[in-house]
Amino acid sequence: MSTADPLMSQTAPYPQLLADLVNRLGYRSREGWRVSLAHIDRGQGSKGLTLIVLRVGPDTYHPERILRVNHYFPVPAAAYDARSWQRWLFDRLGDVDTHERMENFILHDTPESENVTRPYAPSHGPGNDPYIVREVGTIEDQRTSYRGELADH
Repeated sequence: MSTADPLMSQTAPYPQLLADLVNRLGYRSREGWRVSLAHIDRGQGSKGLTLIVLRVGPDTYHPERILRVNHYFPVPAAAYDARSWQRWLFDRLGDVDTHERMENFILHDTPESENVTRPYAPSHGPGNDPYIVREVGTIEDQRTSYRGELADH
């Protein structure tokens, strides 16, 4: 984005109904997961009210390590009712679960082989939606962070 590009702007009342749902939510809390709302800078020029889902669990690529990873979801500028916010929240948690399922779907070259492929590994790089289920294009798609840095998996 160049400095001449205009910024997008949206306005809506603070989603108190969503905040109340988040405060009452107990999704995977026994596993250490936390869900919160905050005004943050999400990177790539995007900032604002964000649903933050902290996922705690084994690293898919190195299961001996426990990772704490935040998943960020921009909160839509909408005046939804409680049922609609509840469904939106439920669907975002489903996005995180889908992301984890994509990383954990492993096919061995042969039943006894240590060589594996991850045909649905999420694309993490800038401009990619890491919650879309699609076949992997390249290894770099899997290994690139949202900041554009190539990870060492």
